Amino acid sequence: MRNAVIVLLAVGGLVLLLGALSHSLILDIDYVAGTVRGVSAFWIALVVAVVFVIAGLAAAALARGGAVAEQHKLEAELQTTYERLRAAEAQIPAAAAPIPEVSEPAPEQLPVIDESTDQARGVTIDSTDQTSSVTDESTEPTPTDA
Repeated sequence: MRNAVIVLLAVGGLVLLLGALSHSLILDIDYVAGTVRGVSAFWIALVVAVVFVIAGLAAAALARGGAVAEQHKLEAELQTTYERLRAAEAQIPAAAAPIPEVSEPAPEQLPVIDESTDQARGVTIDSTDQTSSVTDESTEPTPTDA
């Protein structure tokens, strides 16, 4: 709400500044009930700024009220969910499923090489000698048109 008030007052001040800079401008205002003659632009800017600030404060108050109502609704929903969770936990017997403690960490798993997918891609692994080499059959030179 504080930020809204600051912005509203800043814009209202700018409107007043605009009216003050053009205070020598005299206008005639015609409306349904009559005509007002010889009104300075400053007074018109003052009325516009006051109406703007009041309308903005009303809108900010309504928005804040809606946000507070939504917050209360969410807090009530959270409270009922919490109560249902505690009731469900109370129904579960504590000794039904003991959790074993792990004394040793699990051994690291080595990566699994799936040779069927390598053969489908055209990659062959030659492991006949002590050194391993990988050849890719898809990079063979293509015959040129003669």
